[in-house]
Amino acid sequence: MEHISRLVLFCSLFTTGFVFSQNLILNAGFEEHTSCPSNFTNLNALLEEVSTPTSSSGDYFNECNTDDFGVPANFKGAQKAVEGGGYLGLYFYALNDYREYIQLNAARTLREKHPYKISFKVSLAEASSLSLKNMSVVFTNTRIRLPNSTTLTNGRMNLQKGLKFHKVQLIPQGSLADTEGWITLSATFDAKGFENHMIVGNFSDNKDTRLLGNVNSIRSSDFSYYYVDDFTLEELPRIHYEQDKIYVLERNPYEPKGYKLDGAAMASVKKIFKYLKENAEVQMKITGHSDSSGTPEYNKFISSLRARAVALYLKKLGIKEDRIVWEGVGDSQPLRNGKIKQGHLANRRVEFVMTNFDNE
Repeated sequence: MEHISRLVLFCSLFTTGFVFSQNLILNAGFEEHTSCPSNFTNLNALLEEVSTPTSSSGDYFNECNTDDFGVPANFKGAQKAVEGGGYLGLYFYALNDYREYIQLNAARTLREKHPYKISFKVSLAEASSLSLKNMSVVFTNTRIRLPNSTTLTNGRMNLQKGLKFHKVQLIPQGSLADTEGWITLSATFDAKGFENHMIVGNFSDNKDTRLLGNVNSIRSSDFSYYYVDDFTLEELPRIHYEQDKIYVLERNPYEPKGYKLDGAAMASVKKIFKYLKENAEVQMKITGHSDSSGTPEYNKFISSLRARAVALYLKKLGIKEDRIVWEGVGDSQPLRNGKIKQGHLANRRVEFVMTNFDNE
């Protein structure tokens, strides 16, 4: 009888010889510069692998300068670099939809349908009177250069012949109104297969930009200016499930009577959904389990609800019902006979197995 091992979901990730930890953004910390910044010089002339996609230009700050363009103190405030001695500053919101952007080069074109993670850090400059509620980045198939300094909206980019672009919404790990430290923005996404440049800035005009705080008393002189630094773009390993192996759904421990999916569980199910969507020949069997704290009848009931919740969410995401089989087995299959530490928590789980799909 073939041995079937239990593995947690993240142990199923695999690599194919590619070094996934490689940072694909060139000059990601803005340390490679041609000269020390001393005035309002176009970034194209100051920094390697960095350009501006419009006629506007941001500001480069470096510790080699002890005046307006220095680090940590400069004409917009004071902030240490995340690492090294330099960072950039950009207007994300200003009068008449004025915007500043930077365009970064990737080491190679991203691979279609492969997962990637983008992250970088921002800090609101003290001179700013406004702060943004959220941010995004745009990946493109080529470096662009457009006239004037107004907002790079979707409509404006759609007019550019041959330009392909892919907008990715970022998640901030803190408030974008913070002027004290650096806030990390990040997102995971699947590449379209054409991305080899990335544009950073605000892609909404003033009326559509979501701001923090009181937005009813904005003056014409108000603006939002952010320092940006420490970019990372990494390819993530693709999720793979071996057939006939038992995997445990990632989530926080169930309450004794709990069966609903929490945030961690929903994220896990979305990964499973992606795998099932890409592998139409695969069927999934879901098994719910409980501890032994209730009656056998109740334990089977609650374990069935746990399995059913996963099945229903997969169906909601778009997996057909005939590709999902689920059941609850109560406390009949404890892990290691229930002798492990806090075994009652581990036994409140959902397991799943991938098998060949037989649609006959």
